[in-house]
Amino acid sequence: MARRMSWRRVLTGAAVAVVVIAAMFAVRGVLAWISAAGDEDLDTAKARDEALRAGRQHVAELTTMDHEDVEGGLRRWLDVATGPLRSELEDTEPATLSAVEQAGTVATGTVLTAGLSEFNAEAGTATLLASVEVTTARESADPVFARNRYRAQLRHTDDGWKVASFEPIPTGGAS
Repeated sequence: MARRMSWRRVLTGAAVAVVVIAAMFAVRGVLAWISAAGDEDLDTAKARDEALRAGRQHVAELTTMDHEDVEGGLRRWLDVATGPLRSELEDTEPATLSAVEQAGTVATGTVLTAGLSEFNAEAGTATLLASVEVTTARESADPVFARNRYRAQLRHTDDGWKVASFEPIPTGGAS
């Protein structure tokens, strides 16, 4: 009988210990969740992810143009641009648009990889570096593929992230 009592005590003690340990983990988890809910780093990470997502989408848009809808393409470019880039695009000469139409090509940009090299949530600025494959197709000809790298300066506006400047990054190599 004494042996039965000691096993009961051991099992009861073990059960209490398991319950106490589980309660400690639950309390620790709740405290971590409460801490993370008010974490500024979480807001910064969300803003950085949004800048990257928007930047990738905008770079793809800025490297895409269809000769059959040049005005629509230019409107889409203006929608993703702000500041100096938007001003430059607004000043596009009609002769340039006509030349794009006459070229008879469709260029489609696909962002292969992209990342933010700089990000300042408070200032609402970011620098995106992107590797883009541009496929150029012309009727009755095989498509041509070109890989390019671009740097896009992003600005956060009332309408979300927009591209303020957009430039190719030259590839290195011996001259």
